[in-house]
Amino acid sequence: MATELSKLRSRARTRADAVGNNFFSDSEVDRYINVGLGELHDILVQKFEDYYVTSKEFSLVSGQTTYTFDELGIRNFYKCLGVDATDSGETIRVRRFSFAERDRYVATAITGRGGYTDYQYQIRGDGLEFIPEPNTTSTIKLWYVPAFSDLEEDDDEVNSFIMSNWEEYAIITAVYKMKEKEELSTTVIERELEAIRERIESAASNRDAGESEGISDELTGTRSGWLRAFR
Repeated sequence: MATELSKLRSRARTRADAVGNNFFSDSEVDRYINVGLGELHDILVQKFEDYYVTSKEFSLVSGQTTYTFDELGIRNFYKCLGVDATDSGETIRVRRFSFAERDRYVATAITGRGGYTDYQYQIRGDGLEFIPEPNTTSTIKLWYVPAFSDLEEDDDEVNSFIMSNWEEYAIITAVYKMKEKEELSTTVIERELEAIRERIESAASNRDAGESEGISDELTGTRSGWLRAFR
């Protein structure tokens, strides 16, 4: 089914019996649709965060501890899923440090048996911070979920295969808000919206039923001799 903004708007107006109704401008209906698409994005991420996972690679700069998303070319950061570091052909998982651990490596950096630094990271403000202060040019891979970007032009499409299967949620959300503005009953629409949400949540949480989640065998490094931390 077509998911261009113009077609979503037309479907919303039809469902709300508001075709040709100047009480709602196109820009207003578009805003309602984007509210619904944004909510849909959040539902999918909450139920199965790997739906939208993407990654960004960059190199650490010696002496630089903070890296803003803007300088990394990330304009739509939403949620971090993990960070990896590669040095001399070896890749390790970079652990996240808490605020209470911010001064942990101020005096002395901890190194693994392979002679490399045990970096840790934290998402802070509009970027990432690493401790200890980098003294290498290791390659970092940031795994993250991008934020939803509003549809703006008539030919803008819901560009996700997953989201486009459930664009009806955004349409019903728009209908609800239009009825609400007209001060009409929204009871039936609320029930329909809740029913769609339940179907989406059920389908999203069961997207990958091939293998159950096991205990995370977290390696502070993948090289021999590193400690394993089960959690």
